[in-house]
Amino acid sequence: MTTYQDIQNLSDDEYTALWNKLREAREAQLNSEYGWLSLRSIDWLSDNATITIDGFPGQWSQQGNTVIYTPEPGKDVVNHGEVLTEPKEITVDITADVNVEDFDYEGVRAQLIKRIGSSRTFAVRQRDPNSITRQRFAGIPHFKPDKRWVVPARYVPLPQWENVETSAVLGDLSHNETAIGDLYVEVDGKEHRIVVLQGHNDDSAWIKVDEKTGKKAYLDNRQNTKDYGFILLRDATSGKETYGGGRALHLDFTDPDGITYLDFNQTGNLPCAFTYFCTCPFAPEENNFDFAITAGEKTPTIIDTPAE
Repeated sequence: MTTYQDIQNLSDDEYTALWNKLREAREAQLNSEYGWLSLRSIDWLSDNATITIDGFPGQWSQQGNTVIYTPEPGKDVVNHGEVLTEPKEITVDITADVNVEDFDYEGVRAQLIKRIGSSRTFAVRQRDPNSITRQRFAGIPHFKPDKRWVVPARYVPLPQWENVETSAVLGDLSHNETAIGDLYVEVDGKEHRIVVLQGHNDDSAWIKVDEKTGKKAYLDNRQNTKDYGFILLRDATSGKETYGGGRALHLDFTDPDGITYLDFNQTGNLPCAFTYFCTCPFAPEENNFDFAITAGEKTPTIIDTPAE
């Protein structure tokens, strides 16, 4: 595992080459076929109402915690590898952030999601490999990489994970995050505590099946993320050079004792900095810093249009 001293032993050119390699991988992931830049719309469902969505066949209706998708005759919409020929009823009983199901039609993917909101909970967002945002993507603006922002760190896991509620980019939503530990970083000779949250995934249809009843239940979007966490933070650049909702750092905790540094040059934008069609969480209060972290990604230009 790379250590703080390993990074400090690199020349500036060697470190920049390493940073460029990581930046290229980051941009490739962001701009992947169904990555965050492929989002082209988000449509919210209303209880006891039925809607159609521009550009995707069929109808969507919500009845409490149940959503029914009714395919349009003659349109081959695929779910779990099979063409739907009759309505699909989906029940999600938990109050959580859930990526529920994917529906594919002629290369476009409609993803049903559930979020925590006072007036809206279910939404359908479309992912299109030919989205305007993806076509016009020209890279992410960023600060010049600087080894000064690779700082000593130590990780202290929580003996018991804790629930943390954060606000969201959409004011009527909230997020229930899970705090898994604290990261202590040293910046200019002063130690700061950062709350570390359990990692998310962007996959759909994680379920568990009751062995006795055979009933399936959808799981939240933190499955298969045991060894991964992330940090949401705001600093004196937020809302100025960098995105106002904060930025994120993703961490590998496969070897918690081996964590010796934090590289602020890897601080990245949240998906909602690139598109209006996301529901990103904001940083918890503990992770708001009064100094400027002049490292990592800057605010990009959003080039899609907001949903009505």
